[in-house]
Amino acid sequence: MRTNLGLLGLIVAPVFLAASAQAATFTYTVDGDWNAGTYSSTNSGPPGSDHQVQLNPGIQTSFGYIWVAASGRDSVIRIDTNFNDLDDGSVDTINHQAVLGEYFSAPGGQPGNPSRTTVDLNGDVWVANRNQSSGGQGSVTKVSSSATGSSTSTGVWNAGTGAGGTFDARAWTNAGGLDTNGGTSTAQDTAILQYVRTSGTNARTVAVDANNDVWVGGFGDKQHERIDGTTGVKDPTTLSSINPGGYGGLIDGNGVLWTSGWNSNQIGRYDTTTNAPMAHAATGGPSYGLAVDTQGNIWNTHYTNNTVTKLDSAGNIIFTKTTGGATGDRGVAVTPADDNVWVANSHGSNISRLDNNGNVIAIIPVGNTPTGVSVDSNGKVWVTNLSSNSVMRIDPATNTVDLTVDLGPNAAPYNYSDMTGTTVVGTTNPTGSWGLTLDSGTPGYLWTQILWNTEAEGFIPTGTSITVEVRSAETEAALAGATYQSYASGSALNLTGQWVEVLATLTRAGGF
Repeated sequence: MRTNLGLLGLIVAPVFLAASAQAATFTYTVDGDWNAGTYSSTNSGPPGSDHQVQLNPGIQTSFGYIWVAASGRDSVIRIDTNFNDLDDGSVDTINHQAVLGEYFSAPGGQPGNPSRTTVDLNGDVWVANRNQSSGGQGSVTKVSSSATGSSTSTGVWNAGTGAGGTFDARAWTNAGGLDTNGGTSTAQDTAILQYVRTSGTNARTVAVDANNDVWVGGFGDKQHERIDGTTGVKDPTTLSSINPGGYGGLIDGNGVLWTSGWNSNQIGRYDTTTNAPMAHAATGGPSYGLAVDTQGNIWNTHYTNNTVTKLDSAGNIIFTKTTGGATGDRGVAVTPADDNVWVANSHGSNISRLDNNGNVIAIIPVGNTPTGVSVDSNGKVWVTNLSSNSVMRIDPATNTVDLTVDLGPNAAPYNYSDMTGTTVVGTTNPTGSWGLTLDSGTPGYLWTQILWNTEAEGFIPTGTSITVEVRSAETEAALAGATYQSYASGSALNLTGQWVEVLATLTRAGGF
C-alpha cells in the first residue's frame, strides 16, 4: 500500500497477497481493484485519478448499532441500526427484532437511572448511573457489543431467561454486596465487563479518548478522572475538579475534554493529553448538550433558551442562534456527510435540523419529549423519545421517520451523548477501513505473504497509521468466527483455508 497524506487524509495503495499452491498472486492497485472490497468511512478518491484508498473527510461510525439508556429500567438497550421491519415498514414493536439485547447498568440494590451512553473504539459502551452518590462515589458500567452464547441477553421481550418487562436483561444479584464497591462477579450476563465506582458523584459526563480510555465526570461534585478502558483502573493523577462541568461531554480531535454544566453559561475544558485544566469556554446560554462537527467546531444547546451556540476549537463563540421548533433543547448531533446539526426539542415532539451556519432547514415530527440524538453508520439520525418509550430513525434524505422501535413500558430513554460511536471514530480518533474477502477456489489453500508500500513513494506520514490484519477459513461463513492477526508488510502469513479476509484500518491524527 502506498501511503500519503492527501487533502482527504491518509491514503493507501497497492496491496499484494501471495498464495503458493498455484504460485498465484492477488494484486490491488487501481480504483477498480479497491472497489471490489468494502469501504467503511473510506473511498478510492476521484475515479481514475488516485488509485488509492483514503479516509473520508467526514467519518461516520463503523458500528451498526445504537446504545440507548433505559433510565426507567436501570438498563441499557442495544439496537440494530440496519434493521428494517418488513411487516409494516415503519413500526418495530416489542415483539420484533431490532433490539439486540438489554443489560442492567448497576448491581442489584445500587442506584442506577442511567442517562449517558458513550461508545468506545471497539463498539462497546460505557454508561453512567446518574443516581449513584453513595459513599461519596458515583459509578459507570462497561458493556460489550460482542458477547455471544447462552449467557447473554437475546434481546427477546419477556424471555424466560431474563427479568420480566425487559428484552431479556439477565440478573445482576449483587449477592452479599460483592459488587457494591466495584466489580461484576455477580452479573449473570457475560456482556457486562466493568462496574467502576468513580470519584465523580451523580456521573453524567462520559467521553472516550484516542487511547480508548474513558473519562467520567460527576455533576454532583464536579470530579473528573480517566479510567483505563480495558482494566477499569482509575488514574489518580488525572483527578481534577472541573466546575462548571459534569453534565455531559466529549473529547475533540485535539484531546480536549469539553464538559457542560447545565446551570452555567460556560463549558469546562481539560487537556487529556497533558492532564491539565484549561480555561473555560463562555457560551451563549446554560450549557447542555454537546457535539462536534467535521471542522472541529463545538455545538452547545441551551435547554432554557431554545438556542444553540457554535464555538471554534479554541473556545471562541462563532454565533448563537435559535433552533426553531419546540423549546427545551437538549441532545445535539452532527451528520458528518453534510455537517448539518440536529437538535432535540424536548418540550415538544420535534427535532430541528440546521445547516452549519445555524439556519433552520427543517422541523421534523418525532415522539414525545425527545432528548437524545445520534448518527448511525448509514448517516441516519436516531432520536430517543423519553415520554413515548421509543426511539426513532430519521432519513436525512426525506426528513421523515423511517423506523420506530418500541422499547416497552417504563423504558424512559434519556440520552444525549455518543450513542453510536460517531464522535470517537470520526473526531477523537479518526478511523476508517477497507476490507476484502477472497476465494482461492481450493480447499486447504496456503496463503504465504502480504506486502504493501513496495513502491518508492510509499511511506506513512507523521500522525497517521495503517494496520493490516488477515484471517482465513475453509468457508466464507466461517471467516466471521476466525481471529484476525496483524502483519507487517512482507510478513509470512502461513495461513491455510480456501477463503481469506484482509482488513486495512486507516487512522489519522484528530487535531484540527
